Amino acid sequence: MNRTIDRLLLIPALLLAVASLRCPSKATVVVTGRPAMPEADLVVAEDGSTDYETIGDALDDAEAGNVILIKPGVYKEDIEIDEDAGPFTLIGEDPATTVLDADGAYAALTLKSSGNHISGLTIKGGESHGIYIPGGKQKIDYCLIIDNGDRGIYISTMSGGGSATIDHCTVADNKISAIYCANKDDKTTVSNCIFANNKRSLIYDGDGLNLVVKYTCLSSTDEDSDQAKSGSNNINKDPKFKAHEDGNYKLKSGSPCVKAAKDGSNMGCF
Repeated sequence: MNRTIDRLLLIPALLLAVASLRCPSKATVVVTGRPAMPEADLVVAEDGSTDYETIGDALDDAEAGNVILIKPGVYKEDIEIDEDAGPFTLIGEDPATTVLDADGAYAALTLKSSGNHISGLTIKGGESHGIYIPGGKQKIDYCLIIDNGDRGIYISTMSGGGSATIDHCTVADNKISAIYCANKDDKTTVSNCIFANNKRSLIYDGDGLNLVVKYTCLSSTDEDSDQAKSGSNNINKDPKFKAHEDGNYKLKSGSPCVKAAKDGSNMGCF
């Protein structure tokens, strides 16, 4: 009698185990030191350990609202999200090791539809720009945007007017500027960021009041471009990267950016 009961109790457990194998749960996005993120719908890994080896392939299968988790690796792609696509959330596991490299294409990432969220990536290698935003309202955070031919971030009006909320990003070593905001009508906000070692920090059309910069470190060779027309609590000091010439943009002990963000964390993405 006891053996029969034990067998009956075992059946639901076996059925649950089989169901879990057939219907795997979404991957949990674990991002140390960053706010909690939603669960991933698709996962990209260049080593072939997931269904997708490229970001572009994942986007081809993604539906509006999907979250795409990108595992560490160097992805030599130039990504464009068109007006009729998305919005999507692209999350890199670690901006130090999850790299989108345009490898000389016009821009590493072009965002045309509204509502996209880009987080936790190194974005580099654009012939002109790291991130190009010709339209839509975008959210960009915890990204390292470096080594682009013109601008780290270019916000234009080519597709009706782009704008962005940019938080906890490090934008450095871009040849012309950290950001160029050509949209005079829609507000772009930069907060808790580091713009350093670019020829210029801020370029904008109009009076500059629609580019709001706060709690940000601005340090460039053109000191006049380090002055924001709108915003407050910015600093104009060398952020003291550990070894930016070797690709290490983490902060040295004693950096003025340590615990200088509005929430008491570090400015920038590290």
